[in-house]
Formats: sequence, C-alpha cells, structure tokens
Amino acid sequence: MPQSLAKVLVHIVYSTKGRRPWLKDEEIRQQLYAYKATILRDNVDTPALIIRGVEDHIHALCLLSRNFAIKKVIEEAKAETTKWLKT
Repeated sequence: MPQSLAKVLVHIVYSTKGRRPWLKDEEIRQQLYAYKATILRDNVDTPALIIRGVEDHIHALCLLSRNFAIKKVIEEAKAETTKWLKT
C-alpha cells in the first residue's frame, strides 16, 4: 500500500504582550529568531523556513510536523522563547 505524503506550511503570527515594542533591539531579534528556529526543530519537529518580525510581532513560516498538533507547536514556541527573553 502506498504511503500518503503531506506537506503543510503554517504561517504563525503573534504579537508581544499588549502589542508593546519589546523587540526594538535588532541583535536581540536575530538571536530570538535563531533560538525559536532551534526550539521548533528540536522540540516539536517543525522546521522553520523563515522567521522574521518587527518591534511588536513575529512571523514564522514552518513545515508542520505530522506528529504534533498546531496548538502544541505554537504553545512550545511561545513558552520557550518567552522564558529565554525573560532571562
């Protein structure tokens, strides 16, 4: 029996709390994007194709894993990066 294949691209957009410009520093944003890409790849098997943003929100284009629900992917990405930013 042939295996079915799926390739689901997900565009995730979320803002900072209160849409406040917490991400003004370009260097911090670049580090955040790299960290978020690592979290998505390693924790929820969802490789990011591109992650960018501005002072008050972030966009991430990802290949959704077949093993995790989209809710879990977003939850993991937001929780881990929030912890990283607070430290």
